[in-house]
Amino acid sequence: MCLACITLHASILPTVHLEPAALKAFQDYVARFENSVAVRFYSSGKMWIDESGKRAQFEQGKPVVEQRQSGEVANGTASIHHFSGAIRVNGATIENIRRVMQDYGNYPKYFKPDIGQGSGTLQPDSNPADEHYRTHLTLTQSTAWMNVIYDSLYDTHYRRVGPGLWTSKSTSLNLKELKDAKDPSQGTYPEGDDHGFLWRTNTYWFVRERDGGLDLEADSMTLSRPVPLGMGWWGTKRTRDAVDKMLRDTKAAIEGLH
Repeated sequence: MCLACITLHASILPTVHLEPAALKAFQDYVARFENSVAVRFYSSGKMWIDESGKRAQFEQGKPVVEQRQSGEVANGTASIHHFSGAIRVNGATIENIRRVMQDYGNYPKYFKPDIGQGSGTLQPDSNPADEHYRTHLTLTQSTAWMNVIYDSLYDTHYRRVGPGLWTSKSTSLNLKELKDAKDPSQGTYPEGDDHGFLWRTNTYWFVRERDGGLDLEADSMTLSRPVPLGMGWWGTKRTRDAVDKMLRDTKAAIEGLH
């Protein structure tokens, strides 16, 4: 039997419920990050790559990704996965990444095949220093063994925080897993009562203009079900690879503007 030829479906696992304690653990983790890493960038423009031993790889324009957190929380009822990544884009400006990030209709092209559809609406409270969007994305989480699709809604802010410094913060508002990744007409599971591969996600970008180019840092934090036995690849390797790909895709999209 050729096990490598078998494609698994999410339905092989039982659905699980998102517990309030797990959601609070995630919210607390996000708050600690924002009060340390984000505040540090706002005040000084410092990035973790500045003190990394992989600075040479970064300066060559290659992605550098490091794990911050990957483990169970709330008495084992959920897992938090957090990876930081950085990449250098020579010859780019903040306006370049701003154009890419806010071009939601082209996300399926920029981030293929992870995003199937994308749209964004500028909110009434937006201003030049804080551009506020409500965004709708169709997300595909896939490996060689499994495909899971989400209909998702995000709240996203793009802010200029100083000369040559720009950030974005994207927070999931609603993540609904399709019951059948191949047949959207089957509808979605109730939010928080699904297979738990993605319950919440926060994504941060820290952008700095330096020496005729951009230094980009991405931080991806996800809340998911506890990792089932034998499926550790889903929570760790999948998340790490997703950040690596997001950095590469963003760089390629920026360079494609020229």
